[in-house]
Formats: sequence, structure tokens, C-alpha cells
Amino acid sequence: MNPQNDFFQLYVAMNDCALRNDWLPSVLRPVLIIEFIVGLLGNGLALWIFCWRIKTLKSSTVYLFNLAVADFLLIVCLPFRTDYYIRERDWIFGDFPCRVMLFMVSLNRAGSIVFLTVVAVDRYFKVVHPHHMFNVLSKSYAVKISLLLWGLTGAMTVYLMTESHLEAEGEQNSSAQHCESFKLGARVAGTYLWHITFFIAEFILPLCIIFSCTMCISKELRKRGMTKDQRITRALQAVQAVAGVFIFCFLPSSVGIIVVMIAKSHGNCQAYQLAGQIFYTSLSLTYFNSMLDPVVYYFSSPTFRQALKNVTSKKEHRKQRGGNRSKESDTSSRTISPQSGWDTPTEGVSLPFLTMPT
Repeated sequence: MNPQNDFFQLYVAMNDCALRNDWLPSVLRPVLIIEFIVGLLGNGLALWIFCWRIKTLKSSTVYLFNLAVADFLLIVCLPFRTDYYIRERDWIFGDFPCRVMLFMVSLNRAGSIVFLTVVAVDRYFKVVHPHHMFNVLSKSYAVKISLLLWGLTGAMTVYLMTESHLEAEGEQNSSAQHCESFKLGARVAGTYLWHITFFIAEFILPLCIIFSCTMCISKELRKRGMTKDQRITRALQAVQAVAGVFIFCFLPSSVGIIVVMIAKSHGNCQAYQLAGQIFYTSLSLTYFNSMLDPVVYYFSSPTFRQALKNVTSKKEHRKQRGGNRSKESDTSSRTISPQSGWDTPTEGVSLPFLTMPT
């Protein structure tokens, strides 16, 4: 038997096993709408605090700001992605906007993973190696590091701009155009091989780093007997928040693409179709990072946390002042009638006897 012929026959058979589009749009439409609304509010507030409420950005705050910028890239794309699923996976905006949208979604995922990892490493050095030079980096160095990381992630995802991702649905009497970076029925070669490899590797390597940072910080706190020190334990909470967001948002899709490839390699059409729909659904969990990253900001940055408390306390103070003013105006418009003892309006009449000395 010729292995190449066997592979070719399997490839043809799996091409005939098309992914069905039964429940995918109906599930993703409400999920994407919720992610857009909550992500826009949460990251809009976060960017406003970073830009206007924090006077001096420290190096750790610079990394969080870049994480918020990565989330903003996704927020821009979600309305177009939602429209795509509202139209039952039909892209109407043309080839170049499809490339830009997929590039920005991929850049968001890579950027979010990179800066979540940097936040975990930053917390690790502050707790385990408090005197390391990494802890005294100036804001300008943090900006340079961030620009370098953006350059690397951009270079590793720019391939999505180099070729078309539009694909006809393939069904009779249908003119729908799919806009997907994952063409699960296609042969895994060239840029598509890099796409899948990078998709998996960008999860596994940072996961090992974040897990190691979490374990080292926890071990160091127990070693020093500082598990009850609130200031120190916040560093552990920050890394735990990073790990929680990271696993929830990126683990399902990373495992999902591996399951799809395994089902495809075994030629099991039914398992392949089910795995494909679950994988596309799990991609929506990736977008949840724009909703959950504000939790990371809160636990990772005392400056951000204090700025947020100041904003909420000012709003609460304004409400209390407004309530007090309404009570004062209501009280000043009423006086006590000597005859009946009831509060009666005075219509602005001055009553000097009320203020006369006794």
C-alpha cells in the first residue's frame, strides 16, 4: 500500500465531509452581542482610567494599558463578526476587510496572551525577586518592551493579510461567502500549517510560564510566612486572575483544534463535524478576554484599583449631595402651621419669628 495514496484518499473523503452549519450562528449571535456590549463598557472605562485618571504610569501599568489596547482591537471587530453570524456565516464586506478583521482578531489573541504573560512575570519578580532590576524599569523602558512585543506579534500574524480567506459555501443555490482563518477541510500546509502551529504554541508556552509564576509566588509566600499579608497576597491574586482568564478564554479553542485534527486524521466524518462546530463555538470564548481582563487590571494594579474607587466614590458622593439638596429644598419650602401641626407650603413667604432669639 502506498501511504501517499492513502493520505490522498483520506483528504478527498474529508473534503466530501462538509462541516454542517446547524446551530452555530444561533449560538454565537447572542454571545457576540453580549461580549461586545460588556467588553465595550469594561474596556472603555479601563482606557478612560488609564488615559485620564492615572497621572503617572508605572511600568506594570504600561503592560496593563497595552492589554486594554489589545482588547480594543477585538471590540472593533465584533460588530462585523456578529453581522457575519446574523447572516448565517455570509461575509458581505469584501476580501480586504475580511483579511483585516481576521488579522486584528488574531493580533488580539496573540497580544492578550503576550501581555497577560508579562503581567504574571511582573508579579513574579516583584514577589520572588524584589530587588531584581526588572522591578525598577522606567516607564520608557516598559514602553519600548511593549512596542517590541507588538512588533513580534504583528510579524507572526501578518501572514493573514497576504492571502484571501473568502470561500464560497459550496452548496447549491447559495451565494454565501465564508470569512474564516480556519478552513478545517483544507490541507494543512504552507501558511495554514503555520496558522495552526502558532495558534497552539501561543497557548502552551505562555501557559507553562503563567503556571510556573503562580506556583513560585505561592511557594515563596508560604516560605516567608506571609500568606496573610494583604499587600503581598494581592500579587498572588493577580497571577491567579491572569491564570483564570487565560485558561477560560484560550484553553477550549486550543484543545478544540487538536481534537479536530485528530478526528480528521482518522477519517471519522461524524466526529469531525461535531468537533468542528464545537471548535468554532469555543473561539467565541477567546473573545471573553475583553470582558474579563478588567478583573486582571483590578487585582494587578493598586493604582488602577484606587482610581476606580475614586471614580465610584465621587459618583456616590454626587448622588448623596443631590439627595441632600432635594431634601433641603423640600424642607425649606415647608413650615409648621401653629393651628394644625401639619407641614404646609409657605410659597416663599418669609417668617421672621422662626429665627428670632428666645
